[in-house]
Amino acid sequence: MRPCSRFVVLCALVLMGLSCRAVNPTASLDYTPSTLAMGPLWIATWLPAGMNDFRFEPQNRDYLARLGVNAVQWLQRHRDDRGTAEEQLMRFASDRGWQMLAYYEPHDFSPYDKLHNWATRGDGLNSDSLRVVVEGVYRQWNANSAFAGYLVGHEDYRLAQYASLAEVVDMIALIDADRPAYSVGRLRDYEDPSAFFDALFDSGGTDNVFQQEHYVFRGGVPVEGSSFQRRINLLADGFDEVARGLEGRLGHWHAIVQVQSEMRGTQVYYRKPTPAEIRLQVGLGLSRGASGIVYFLYSSGVEELRDNGGSVVETRVYEGLVDVNGLPTSNYAAVQQINSDLRALSPKLETLHFHGTLSSRLLLQNSLIRRVDGEVEVGLFGDGQRISHILVVNRWAHSAQQVRLELSEHSVSYAMAGVEYDQKKNWVVLELAAGDFHLLRIEQRSSEDG
Repeated sequence: MRPCSRFVVLCALVLMGLSCRAVNPTASLDYTPSTLAMGPLWIATWLPAGMNDFRFEPQNRDYLARLGVNAVQWLQRHRDDRGTAEEQLMRFASDRGWQMLAYYEPHDFSPYDKLHNWATRGDGLNSDSLRVVVEGVYRQWNANSAFAGYLVGHEDYRLAQYASLAEVVDMIALIDADRPAYSVGRLRDYEDPSAFFDALFDSGGTDNVFQQEHYVFRGGVPVEGSSFQRRINLLADGFDEVARGLEGRLGHWHAIVQVQSEMRGTQVYYRKPTPAEIRLQVGLGLSRGASGIVYFLYSSGVEELRDNGGSVVETRVYEGLVDVNGLPTSNYAAVQQINSDLRALSPKLETLHFHGTLSSRLLLQNSLIRRVDGEVEVGLFGDGQRISHILVVNRWAHSAQQVRLELSEHSVSYAMAGVEYDQKKNWVVLELAAGDFHLLRIEQRSSEDG
């Protein structure tokens, strides 16, 4: 990690007397650890490579390859003399050992239906025709090493669609038990979140994936202060809801991270997040057990929304990680660095289970953290029985923060930031850069540790 983000263990510090302030997503430390280990981190970006056209020339390929992802998701249907956009990207991903999702799109869908597919649109498929569809997608991509799963839903929040979703999930599990189903949305927007999770996770019995989509940096959001922290609370609370919803289920979730700005008409609908705000989103997701990070949006361009008569009703202008010419924007290097850090972090996390989260926002006595001096979120990880690692996230995106963390019955034995130590102390002082996060290993203190 960068030198500025390394944390320093101090030999002595004046005790400042702040009370312990901590909360778990379940409001206690009785959170049931995740059924599944985290697994290797899914690090992805959301395409298209261009809005109304597909741009995937050598320059475009080079910058995508250098971003440091290990997966890519969705792009528009397009065909040129090199094949469809999907085929081109699937080959590109395979060559680099990446992963990619596939989806089914009926031929008569409009350009605005591309992500609303057979799983959630009530396509009227009976079991036989559904089998044909799933087998078709399976045969098309099965030989490709990048083919990682099926995108089966996107922002279809209506309760009436959940039965259809469950049928598709079941059929995928029957035909292709090795690849999960993926669905994208904001959990709070579903009419019945629990029923939706029943359909996605409990029907097929496989480790399917929900990707939480929530962009909090609207045009008027400041870069610091109480108003900013309220937006961060909204983001963290949404992640908490996903973590609670997954408790006891066979499944994973990913955090979709806002990196784009977006103009709607003449208004700034979303402002561009700062590099520290991007890192903070990543850290908050990881602190709630996210096993993947997906950056929205990679490309820049103009999207025109039209009515049934073909008239433009709204124009949206996006700026992503690369500009309209495919050249890096100001956040490209920041995401590139974050991805490098995530690749270093992944081997440490992949065998661990998520055990819950503690937060300095709220007062709650707990058996692990005695006190915390600073504005942080703390993700808890372990072997499914005991907590062995904690991920500490700086909630300030405008400034670095020195954080003193004091544990009750554990000592800090290892810290991931290029610094290793074995101090046998129950406290540590971290120097956290703006929005940064660090993973610590902890262990039960022995009597001779004092």
